[in-house]
Amino acid sequence: MKKIALLLPILLLFLYGCGPDYNTDFEPPLPNAKLDDVFPGEIAGLKREVTRMQLDHPMEGFTSSYGNGKITIDAILTQGKSDADGYFKNSIAPEYDKMKNHFRGNINGKWSASGTDQNGKKWFAWVNNRWIFQISGVDKDHLMKAIDAFKYVAE
Repeated sequence: MKKIALLLPILLLFLYGCGPDYNTDFEPPLPNAKLDDVFPGEIAGLKREVTRMQLDHPMEGFTSSYGNGKITIDAILTQGKSDADGYFKNSIAPEYDKMKNHFRGNINGKWSASGTDQNGKKWFAWVNNRWIFQISGVDKDHLMKAIDAFKYVAE
């Protein structure tokens, strides 16, 4: 039993180190934010196309696609942090479990996930208070362009 107790902190540090090293400690948008306040108008010359996500009320979300899906950004607004955590745990995290080279977890009360899907597309998602964000890029370069342009995450 003592061995397990000693290994647990080492395992947690290892798992924490496997996740992406992106800073998500930014003030999230206000609940009444306009689309222009949340999504960049363009990323690396790729114009924005926004669509409403099909979510159960009272959640509200939008996907902004750039360059016919080369980059996507999802923003979902929930009623509160516990709702965002629950949706992330039950709906988003299982999708990352299907990806190769994936990480997902709740470190210090903050959910995040990253992975590479079967087509090589790179993904990163996180919870920020009552908001859930998810960014994808057709490759690492496009993902990094999205991270550079989106004001709620940084490298």
